[in-house]
Amino acid sequence: MTPTNDRNQIPAATVTTWEIDPKASRVEFTTRMRLMFLMKVKVQGRFTDVSGTLTVDEREPANSQVIVTIGTASLDTKAAARDKHLRSADFFEVEHYPTMTFTGRRIEVLDRAAGHYRVTGALTIRNVTHEVSLDAWNISPQAAGEKPRLMFNLMMVLNRRDFGLTWSRPQQKIADEVNLALSIEFTPVSSAA
Repeated sequence: MTPTNDRNQIPAATVTTWEIDPKASRVEFTTRMRLMFLMKVKVQGRFTDVSGTLTVDEREPANSQVIVTIGTASLDTKAAARDKHLRSADFFEVEHYPTMTFTGRRIEVLDRAAGHYRVTGALTIRNVTHEVSLDAWNISPQAAGEKPRLMFNLMMVLNRRDFGLTWSRPQQKIADEVNLALSIEFTPVSSAA
C-alpha cells in the first residue's frame, strides 16, 4: 500500500488471498443413532479431503469471501462397513456427488475483539443447495518470526434431510440433526493493495 501524507485521502482496501492447508485442517461431524429401539449411540466422523480459498478484505471484513470443497469419499467414521454405507446411494452417493461445497457470501463481525464472526453462504450436498450460517472464531496466534496463518473454528447444526440424506430404518433410527465442526487453517497466497 502506498503511504500518503494527505489525511483526506482514503487508501485502497487491502485484499489478501489465503488457501486452506489440508494437512492442518479438519471437518468433523457428530450425530446420534438409536439401535433396536433401546441403545443410543453417538456417531462421530470426519472428512479428510478439504480444500478452498479465503479472500479477506481487511478494511471491510463483510466483503470477504470463502469457498470450501470437501471430498465426500474421504469420509471416515472408524467403521469400514458404516463408511461404505455412508458413501452409497443411501447417503452421500460419492460416485455421483464427489464433493460438497460451501461458498460464503456474507461475513458479519459479531465481536471483532474476540474474533467472533458469522459466515453465511450456500452449502451444496448431493446437488441440493441451502443457505446456512456458521459461527466462526478466529484463533490465529502469531509468534514472532512465524509465517502468517489464519486459523478458524467454525460450527453449525444442519438437518440432513434438507440435503436428501433421508435414509433411516425403524431398527436403526438416525437423528436428523448433524453437528458440523470445522477447524481450518489458511496460508497466504497473494496480496494486493
